[in-house]
This record gives sequence, structure tokens and C-alpha cells, in this order.
Amino acid sequence: MRPGEVSRAHTGALFLDEFPLFNADIIEALRQPLESGEITIARGEESATFPARAMVVIACNPCPCGDYHPTNRDNRCVCTEIRRREYRRKLSGPITDRVDITRHVEPVPPHEARDPLAHPEDTATMRARVEAARNRQARRYADTAWRVNADVPGPTLRKRWPLPDGAARALEDRVYAGGLTRRGATRVHRLAWTVADLGERDTPDEDDLDVALRLRTGEPLMAASLHRRER
Repeated sequence: MRPGEVSRAHTGALFLDEFPLFNADIIEALRQPLESGEITIARGEESATFPARAMVVIACNPCPCGDYHPTNRDNRCVCTEIRRREYRRKLSGPITDRVDITRHVEPVPPHEARDPLAHPEDTATMRARVEAARNRQARRYADTAWRVNADVPGPTLRKRWPLPDGAARALEDRVYAGGLTRRGATRVHRLAWTVADLGERDTPDEDDLDVALRLRTGEPLMAASLHRRER
């Protein structure tokens, strides 16, 4: 037995393009590494556990041909409804529940590509903000076995680093309304801490939770939330 791609990407990134075209058994096998950061392989009477804590990025088209659009004006899809359904079925609930961030990417309209009022950030600026956030997490977990928010188990996160009352109530309401599973709520909790770390805030607030929920569900992000300054 040898480590596979997800273990070879340990502490790095693994990009899986055209994800629904993978065999169903391979897709379902990702449950364990996405949840625990390790993977166990059993062959006969032998078994081996490999580290597999990678940033897994999966990408897929809206349909096999890639031209489906929900509006009739822009829809150029030639797939049958059955093909589209089978394609999307590969993204099973247990897998999508373990995906922290979902973004729907569409072609950029020409007027947005040449927007004179846009202020894009360069890589150096974003890298500095990420490094500052990682430093905050390193200080927070200095006396623990963890390094970053993603490492902290859910029960410990809720006990030692809980959300403020307002944000906690909003998250619970989303769970009881059926919009999130308990696993999903824990992942949103972690993500809210990361949003706060990127904004240099000591504790996540309701706005940070809103950003985390939108990142989780794929909803559009609010411009006001993205341009908040340190308070």
C-alpha cells in the first residue's frame, strides 16, 4: 500500500477538476480525509493510515456540456435532464456537507472586466493579510496541539472559543430551520473565526458569521462586509 494523491498533498492543496466525472467510490472515499485529515486503507488483513490534511478544491460545471444556465436567455445546454440529474447526483450530501466554502463562478461581463472604479488587490497585499491571520491563530493555539482554526475539534471550539450570543443564536436558528447540519454549523463556526482573524478582530461578530454563512452556501457576499476596517 502506498499513499495516494490526497496524502501526497498533505499540508498543501489538491485540485480535483470535473469532480462529478470521478468514480462514485472515489468520491465517497474522500469523506474520511475531509473530516479527520487522515485516510485508512485496508487490503485483506493489512491496513495503513496515512496523513491527508490538505486543502481540497473541487470544481465542476453545472452540467456535462458546461453550458447550462438557469435563465432561458443564457442557457445553451444540450444535455438531457436525466444526464444533468445524474451528473449532479455525484455531489452527494455527505460530501458537500464537508465542503467549507462554495462559490458559483460565472463569466465576467465586459463592463465589469474594465470597471474603472474597481480596486483589485495584488498578491502581496493578500499574502500579508493571510500571514497576519495565521499569526493570530498561532498565538491563540500556542498552548494546544493545534495550529489553525481548521484543526480544532467541534466540541472544544464551542467550549473554549464560542461565538458571541447574537452570532450563536443566528447559527442555531439556521440549524433548526434545516439550512445547516450540526457538522455544517461547526464548519461555519470555524470559518467565522477565520473571517475575524483576517479582519484583525479578537472575536467573531454577527457580520463575520454572515460572511461565513454566505461562503458556506454560495450566496453573494455583501460589499459592506468585505470592506470593514478594524474596530
